[in-house]
Amino acid sequence: MSLKLYNSATSQKEDFKSISHNQVLMYCCGPTVYDAPHLGNFRTFVFYDLVKRVLTQNGFKVKQIINITDIDDKIIDKVNNGKMDYKELTTKFNDVFLQHSEVLNIEKADEYPKTSDHVPAMIDFIKKLIDRGYAYNANGNIFFDTEEYSQYGKFINMENTEALDDEDNELGKKNQKDFTLWKAWKEEDGDITWESEWGNGRPAWHTECAVLAIKSLGNAIDIHCGGIDLKFPHHENEAAQVEALLDATFSNYWLHSEHLTFEEEKMSKSLGNTVNVSDLLGKYSPETLRLFLLSSHYRSKIYFSDKKLDDSSKMLDKINRFIEHIGINTLESSNANISDDYTRFLEALNDDLNTPEALGIFFDFINKKNKKIHDNSLSEKDIKESQEFIAGFNSIFCVFNQSSLKNQEIPSEVQKLASLREKMRNQQKWEEADKLRGEIEKLGWLIEDLKDSQKLLKKK
Repeated sequence: MSLKLYNSATSQKEDFKSISHNQVLMYCCGPTVYDAPHLGNFRTFVFYDLVKRVLTQNGFKVKQIINITDIDDKIIDKVNNGKMDYKELTTKFNDVFLQHSEVLNIEKADEYPKTSDHVPAMIDFIKKLIDRGYAYNANGNIFFDTEEYSQYGKFINMENTEALDDEDNELGKKNQKDFTLWKAWKEEDGDITWESEWGNGRPAWHTECAVLAIKSLGNAIDIHCGGIDLKFPHHENEAAQVEALLDATFSNYWLHSEHLTFEEEKMSKSLGNTVNVSDLLGKYSPETLRLFLLSSHYRSKIYFSDKKLDDSSKMLDKINRFIEHIGINTLESSNANISDDYTRFLEALNDDLNTPEALGIFFDFINKKNKKIHDNSLSEKDIKESQEFIAGFNSIFCVFNQSSLKNQEIPSEVQKLASLREKMRNQQKWEEADKLRGEIEKLGWLIEDLKDSQKLLKKK
């Protein structure tokens, strides 16, 4: 059951083979901390977590780096136009990113290196590129010379010049394809600047990630992840710098997640159509948001809507009702009672992280076991298979925790309404029974009709 991943560098699914036998080196492009990450950003960050969890499921030890971009034009603009200074701004939104990551059950990375902590290493890296003839100085701005690097164009047809980043033409670069490694200080930069032999300035984004990746993980890594919008020019330019300098492959696999879209446009701060995670958490549980983000294949767009979030919430309720029936009291997998369905579930995940298919297999399994529950024919083998599948499912999707498995005391008011409802049902007074169901749900409880009884479950 080999793991296959879609490699953006080759545009095809490939069998995953790590550089080291049992360890995977994984670099992920993190947030630019000038504002709170929105749900579209977290589509990408949850994708990183999915990759890591599936690798772990396959027996790999993963060293994951998620960088923090705290030197950027957007940050400078926010400082100039706002009330917070540079350090206060970047610290605030770095903390928001980490807090929201924890709430959404994203496992902690091994390191979160900040650009501002590694500027000397970036200056040294740029100097080496100049010494090798791959970069040049234009009035204190340092550019990568793409004409000197024949392999430029890993992710794009270079004849498609409309896609090229041309924003720095006014800075004196020689070719349209050339990109900035170091930006010379300007008055509006204020005190966000560092000294170098080319004059004061700051590293550019593509160089920041290139240096943080090799500094944290070494010159060759297994997997580099990001959103699809980073494929070009950011990842193109990252790879070009590292591979030109080292004359070797930088990352063996490049994985990119698609956009979360809002009314047919990608969710983006620049478009002004973002949905704040904090606002959504006031209406939906973190588990609902996470399940929504994992319900589509990572290489497919997700279309945001309240209906889809409501659907995810209902899916969670169904899972939790099933857990209540099975009586699971641990989320640890033993690999001792693996059903054919669970094997198919793992195979779906290993087929380029196919979460929609994996979810479908899981819910088909639940439906089959629920039929046995209602028929009072659930065996001990069924229970053990269910417990194993639930633990394995949660090790990837992570949409419930140990505390959610504990029995909760049912309030007396809810018990009275449930007792009255059962009486109405026995008397075939269906309209009155439905009204009582509604009152029970308003109090935060679900009621499920079994063959000869009914069961109360706390809404999640």
